[in-house]
Amino acid sequence: MANMPGMNTFSDLIKQLWQRLGSMSLAVILLMVLSIASVIGTVLLQNQDQADYLNQFGPLWYWLFRSLGLFDMYHTWWFLCILGFLMLSLTACLWRNVPKMLKDMRSRKGTLNERSLKRMELRKEWRLVANAPIDTLQAAFKKPLHGWEFKTVEQDGTTYIRADKGRNHKWGYISVHAAILVILIGGLVSVQFGFRGNMGVPEGKMEKTITFSQGTETAYLDMPFQVRCNTFNIDFFQTGAPKEFRSNLTIIDDGKEVLTSDIIVNEPLYYKGVYIYQASFGDGGSDVTFKLYQMDGSQKTRLASTQVYKTLNDPETGLAIEVTDFRPYNVENIAETFGEKKFQDIGPSIEYILRGEGLKPVKIKAYMNPYIDADGNNQGSWMMVSLTGDAKDYQPVSLGIDLTNAKEWQLYHAFLNRMQEQQGTQSEKANLQAFKLALTDVFGTDRPDDFQNMGVRVLQAVRMLPQLPWAVIPMLDDFNHVYYTGLQLAKDPGMNIVWVGSAILVIGLCIMFYLPHRKLWFIVRPADEISHITLAGLTNRNQLAFKQTFNDLFTKLDEEFSPHKYKGSNNR
Repeated sequence: MANMPGMNTFSDLIKQLWQRLGSMSLAVILLMVLSIASVIGTVLLQNQDQADYLNQFGPLWYWLFRSLGLFDMYHTWWFLCILGFLMLSLTACLWRNVPKMLKDMRSRKGTLNERSLKRMELRKEWRLVANAPIDTLQAAFKKPLHGWEFKTVEQDGTTYIRADKGRNHKWGYISVHAAILVILIGGLVSVQFGFRGNMGVPEGKMEKTITFSQGTETAYLDMPFQVRCNTFNIDFFQTGAPKEFRSNLTIIDDGKEVLTSDIIVNEPLYYKGVYIYQASFGDGGSDVTFKLYQMDGSQKTRLASTQVYKTLNDPETGLAIEVTDFRPYNVENIAETFGEKKFQDIGPSIEYILRGEGLKPVKIKAYMNPYIDADGNNQGSWMMVSLTGDAKDYQPVSLGIDLTNAKEWQLYHAFLNRMQEQQGTQSEKANLQAFKLALTDVFGTDRPDDFQNMGVRVLQAVRMLPQLPWAVIPMLDDFNHVYYTGLQLAKDPGMNIVWVGSAILVIGLCIMFYLPHRKLWFIVRPADEISHITLAGLTNRNQLAFKQTFNDLFTKLDEEFSPHKYKGSNNR
């Protein structure tokens, strides 16, 4: 018995904690914190490459955000704790209040005490003769109230008729709270058991593994099936922007082809609870052939083959060519007038990083075809060069001669040889004479029609090519293009739960805002010569509309009661 006070104290403590857990104030605070965290998770892109975060925010903020888990916020312990506490708070609120609400909706007190009656703003009274039939008065009251529920109680000679409409309105409050709880459960299920990852599938090949960011690391997950990309097709706008890209996929499950379908953006393929979205595209490891132009004056060229995303090592020069991308189309606006648009495909291009002993790595985008300007003039082969390795720092470099024309490469070297024979004489006349001799060396007497433009390009090459520090100039000579389709695979087991919760939420809000609980009392107090009739009304929402309903009812009843009014009485 000595322990009883302690037990009561502990029991009271638990009861207070339970009541505090289900309080509105705690739920509002948790909702606000969860909303702020969700905003942060929306503004700050989740699960991106860590190097991108470091470049964007700098070392200080990067390590601060990383320590808080903001880069994968929805899987952090603190976010899940907030979510769990909010779910527990809603559960406590429903557990404590739902039985009371259900009891209130089932039980309707028909009587009304004088104190409550006098506090009602909507109240009207009549004084009728004592012999006015009660049944007639009740029928007059019920007649205009279609769809209302009535309850009649007699107490101490007084008849109370209560009319209700929308008395189940508290289902709205129950539904809204339950809907939020269901939505949170759905979100928790999605976080714990769902996934969203990327898969790249080259044309004609199969993949079954997706990659995704998990915190600060890259994680891998094998699917229970394989995806094969049969074909990939892409259409472009006139500006060169992708118009539509379409993948034809085959799902292979347990070694059998079970499903083949086309997918485009926003029209995914669904199989075994997994949505397969068309997300991106790129080069799928195309076969490419370089033509290496020797810069030692020997006029030699060599062919070397490799694939995109691989590195070509040249044993003769010690250069390494890391191929990073290939594009079969490059649509650019070649108009020379500002504001004018003249889009043209300038042909295939290949991007690579050139490395070598004693050389700073340089990023190059070399074009297969020579540049043809808006007037149709051949400006020779060209490339884009970035000394920083960033594509944003690309600068155009014109090589002068058209390297797709083998004769022009020969003319360039013939011109250099003829200039050396002049023993250093540098004059316009000497250069012209050297060029004429070089033309004869290469073409004989059959000069090409555009030899003058060719001469301009050769002179430009003489000024430009010796400045390049590379032993060879790698230019794209041939290719066999293969696309890869970038797929995003997502499984969201909590999505249907969230949809159910959202539907319940909409229904609950409609009940709360559009189905108010309206109550009317019709009270008859008979006396010796006079019967006192009182009409009173109350609503929990939309007072203005209910007041109009009440006044309309009063007007109709006043007309019905006019034959029974006590002489000299005034309704009020």
